[in-house]
Amino acid sequence: MTIKLLTFDLDDTLWPCMATILKTEERLHQWFNEHHPDIPNQYSIKQLRGKRIQLAKKHQHIAHDLTALRKKSFAQLSQEMGHTPQQEKHFIQEAFDFYFNERNKVNLYEDVIPTLEALKANYQLGAVTNGNADIYLIGLGHLFAFSWSAADAGQQKPHPVVFDSLLEKQQLKASEVIHIGDDPITDIQGAQQSGIRSIWLNRNKSPWPKELNPPFIEIDQLNQLPAIIKAL
Repeated sequence: MTIKLLTFDLDDTLWPCMATILKTEERLHQWFNEHHPDIPNQYSIKQLRGKRIQLAKKHQHIAHDLTALRKKSFAQLSQEMGHTPQQEKHFIQEAFDFYFNERNKVNLYEDVIPTLEALKANYQLGAVTNGNADIYLIGLGHLFAFSWSAADAGQQKPHPVVFDSLLEKQQLKASEVIHIGDDPITDIQGAQQSGIRSIWLNRNKSPWPKELNPPFIEIDQLNQLPAIIKAL
């Protein structure tokens, strides 16, 4: 069957995720200190992260939508500061704009751009993510035909609806798609549940979880991908 679409996870597949998030939270805390010092005077970065985790548990209906969850966390802080409704609206937008700009300042792995450019010459590329990174702000928009997120699907990977809805939207069969990602559960198992072949990008050369069905193919560098796809 002809391969028509290659989909890629983003965080920890195209760039390191945790380093990006930690740096973003640090800069956001500094921004609070400059513009809304009551917040850092009361909460450390770790405490703010804890509040957001509790918020996600309380509001399960938006736990898959990291943008909505982040804005709700800002609304909570605004209410604690005693803002008027108008002040709250302004604060949420201002804080989110700063956060989102910082969140999309990623350090791509060195093999990302050359690999995507090589693959784009022959295949349609798509991003499938549980996060809220913006491929256009990051500067990858010209390489991808689209981005599909957990917020779009209404659930997070590995829920089958993520890839099932993607196939429906793109009007493709599972056999025409290959998904590439770093996470054995959210990426590999998630794609497998929809009948999509999945390639595990295992940069750290970790052992495969024995309880899971193995990936279609395993690689440890993204730049191995063009030759592998061509040989299929």
